Amino acid sequence: MSTVVLMKKELMLNGLTCAHCASVIDEKVKHIDGVKNSNLNFTNKKLSVEIDCDNEEKIIKNIIDIINDTEPGLDIQIEGQREIKEDKTQKSIKNNEKLNLLKIIAGAIVFIFAFYQEIAGRENKYSLLIFLVAYLLVGSDVLYKALRNITKGRIFDENFLMSVATIGAIAIGELSEAVGVMLFYKIGEYLQELAVGKSRKSISELMQIRPDMANLKLGNTIKVVNPEDVNIGDYIIVKPGEKVPLDGVVIEGSSMMDTSALTGESVLRTVKKGDNLLSGFINKNALLTVQVTKDFSESTASKILDMVENASSKKSNTENFISVFSRYYTPIVVGLALLIAILPPIFMQGATFSEWIHRGLIFLVVSCPCALVLSIPLSYFSGIGVASKQGVLIKGSNYLEALRYVDTVVFDKTGTLTEGVFDVVKVKPVNISEDELIKFASIAEVNSNHPIAKSILNYYNKEINLNNIEEYEEIASHGIRVKYENNIILAGNEKLMASNNIKIEKSTDVGTVVYIAINNEFKGYIVIADKIKTDSEGAIRLIKEQGIKETVMLTGDNKEVANFVAKKLKLDKVFSNLLPNEKVEKIEELYKNRIEKEKIAFVGDGINDAPVLARVDVGIAMGGLGSDAAIEAADVVIMTDEPSKIAQGIKISKKTYKIVWQNIIFALGIKIIVMVLGATGIASMWDAVFSDVGVALIAVLNAMRIMK
Repeated sequence: MSTVVLMKKELMLNGLTCAHCASVIDEKVKHIDGVKNSNLNFTNKKLSVEIDCDNEEKIIKNIIDIINDTEPGLDIQIEGQREIKEDKTQKSIKNNEKLNLLKIIAGAIVFIFAFYQEIAGRENKYSLLIFLVAYLLVGSDVLYKALRNITKGRIFDENFLMSVATIGAIAIGELSEAVGVMLFYKIGEYLQELAVGKSRKSISELMQIRPDMANLKLGNTIKVVNPEDVNIGDYIIVKPGEKVPLDGVVIEGSSMMDTSALTGESVLRTVKKGDNLLSGFINKNALLTVQVTKDFSESTASKILDMVENASSKKSNTENFISVFSRYYTPIVVGLALLIAILPPIFMQGATFSEWIHRGLIFLVVSCPCALVLSIPLSYFSGIGVASKQGVLIKGSNYLEALRYVDTVVFDKTGTLTEGVFDVVKVKPVNISEDELIKFASIAEVNSNHPIAKSILNYYNKEINLNNIEEYEEIASHGIRVKYENNIILAGNEKLMASNNIKIEKSTDVGTVVYIAINNEFKGYIVIADKIKTDSEGAIRLIKEQGIKETVMLTGDNKEVANFVAKKLKLDKVFSNLLPNEKVEKIEELYKNRIEKEKIAFVGDGINDAPVLARVDVGIAMGGLGSDAAIEAADVVIMTDEPSKIAQGIKISKKTYKIVWQNIIFALGIKIIVMVLGATGIASMWDAVFSDVGVALIAVLNAMRIMK
C-alpha cells in the first residue's frame, strides 16, 4: 500500500467580501478528491489546503474552478508560484468600491426624486420607470448574482432572498418600499465592507512582523533580495530601522533591538557578537552583520505568522454552533415566510394575499444570518491577533475559548515560576575537603545537560579529564553513577543514597540537595538554589483576579524547596518529588468530579512536560521565543519568560467570549423581534433590512472592540 505524500498550498482570494460565499467555498473544497485538510480564513482571505502531491495540478485546478464558480471575479493568487502584484489588486478593489459607491449615490438621487414626486402627489406615467431605474442602479448586481446562483443550485443566499423580497414588493404595488429597501441594503453592505476592511487592516497591523527584504552580503557588495532567496550560512546586513528578516547569529556589530512585535515588551534588548537574533526584531541604532541559521519558512516570524493565520482552522464550539445553526436557520425562516404568505389568506376571513405576502417578504429579508457568520470568526481572529501582539500565541479559537473556562492553573516549578538558573549556595563536606567534594561532584555531573549539573561545574570552574571516566550512568529521578580512577562516585538525591544503603546526614536547607558518596561512603552534600522569578508573585495574584479558583504546583524537586516556593507565591496546592508519569497521575486526580466547563491549564517549559501538556484542556509553554520545541508542544505559547502573560491571555479570552455572545444575543434578538412584529403587521421591510445589514454592521464594529 503506497503512502500518500501531502503538501501544503495557500491561495489568496483578493476581493473576497462575502462571508457566506467563503463558507460555501470552504465546504466544497473540503470534499474535493485529494484534499486532506482545508481552511478558508475570511478575515485574511487566505485558503490553506493540504493536498496529495501526486495530483497537485489537477487538485489546484479543481479548487480554482470551485472558487470561480462560487464567486467569479476574484483575484486568485497561489503563494509560492505567483508574482507579487498586490498594488494592482488593491487598485482594482478600490476601483470596484468607487463604482459601487457611485451607483449607490446615483440610485439614491433618482430614488429621492421619485419618492418626493410620490409623497407630493405628483405621480405620472413616468413614476414607475423612474423607480425601476433607481432599483436597477442600486440592485442590478444583486439581481445578477441571484440569477447566477440559481443556475448553480444556491437559492438560500442573501442575493436571492433580497431579490425575491424586493421583486415581490414591486409585484404587490409597494414600489417605493422595494427600491428603498434595496437602496438601504446596498448602503448597509457598503458600510459593512468598509468595517470589515478596517478590521482586516487593524489585524494585519497587529502582525506586521513579516520582513519584506533582506540585504544579502556577496563579497564586498550588498544585494537586496527576497528573504525566501537567502540560504542557511549566508551573511546578511541589518541596517538601523530595519526588521531582522531571518533568524541568525550576530557576526559583527552591537545594537539595541525592539522585540515588542514578538514579545509585547517595550524595553529594548542589547545584542552583540555571538548573540542570537530572531526574525521580526527591529534594529534600532547600529549596523549588524548576521549569519543566517534558519531559512525563511523556519524562521521565528514566519512560524508565528503561520500559526496565527491558521489558528482559524481550529474552530471554537461557538463557531461550530453558528455554522450548524446558519445551515438550518435560513431554510426554516424561508419556510415560515411561505406559510405566512399563503395560509392566513386561505383560512382567515378578510385576510388578503397582498398584505400577507408583504409580511412574508419581511421574513425573507430577515432570513440571512450574516451578522453571525461574519462577526463571530472575526471576533476570535481579532482576539488571537491581539494576544499575539502581547507575546501570547494562541493556536486556535478553540483554545482561546477554552481559556475562558479555565478554573485551575497547574504550574511546573523550574523555569516556569523560578528562573531555572541554579547556583551553589552551600557545600557541606564530611571527612573530605570542600575542594575534593566539589571535584568529585563535578566529575559525576560533567556529562549531564541538567541545569543543576551546570551550576556545579560552573562553581568548580576547572577542567576535568574525561578520559579517566570509565563508566557513566544516569539513573532516572535518582541521580548519576560514575566510575572514575577506580572510584565509584554517586551523586543524586536521597532516593539514590537509600537504594545503595548509604546512611546520610540529611540537609535541612531550602534548595535542591545533591548528596555525594564515594565507594558507598557518604562524603557530604551540595545545596543548589533556584531564584523565584520577580514576575511570579504578581502573576499568581493577577491570575486569581481573573477568577481562577485554584493554583497548583507540580515539581520533581524535594518537599522543602517546593513548600518554600508555594508559600512565597501563595499557591493553593503543591505536590513534590514527582516523576514525569506521576505528574500526569496528579493531573488525573485534579480532573475527578469536574464538569466539562471546569477546565485545567498546565504551564511548563514545553519540552520536558509533553505528556502533561497533551493531557490538559489548555497546555501553555513558557519562554517560546526561539524555542521550536515549545511552539510545537503547546496550545498556547508565552513568548517571554513572564508568567503574568497567562493572566493577559485569560483576560483577552474573556473579553472575546463576552463580545461574541453580545453579538449572538443582539443579532438573534433583533431578528426574532422583527419577525414577530413583521408577522403581526407592525414591522416594515425597512425594519427588516436594518435587522439584516444594520445588525451585521453593528456586530462587526462591536467585534473590532477586541482590538482596543
